[in-house]
Amino acid sequence: MDTLRALSARLDEASATLTLISHTVTASDPAQAAFGADAPGRPGEIGRALHRQWTTATDDRAREARAAAGRLAAAAAAVRE
Repeated sequence: MDTLRALSARLDEASATLTLISHTVTASDPAQAAFGADAPGRPGEIGRALHRQWTTATDDRAREARAAAGRLAAAAAAVRE
């Protein structure tokens, strides 16, 4: 029984870590200027496109981390039952 309690605690810890990651992965997104989005002409267009792609990718990873955290929390609850 102690092994199952330890397992559920580790699953809860992993869930909490992923939840934290899901919040912090987008919190440190660089500004558009870091991608050269404020440059005139084609370089600026490319910079804006890169920034959009970066934002989309980090939003997707945050969403995936939240989903995985939910699954881990559910697994921890199932182990405790």
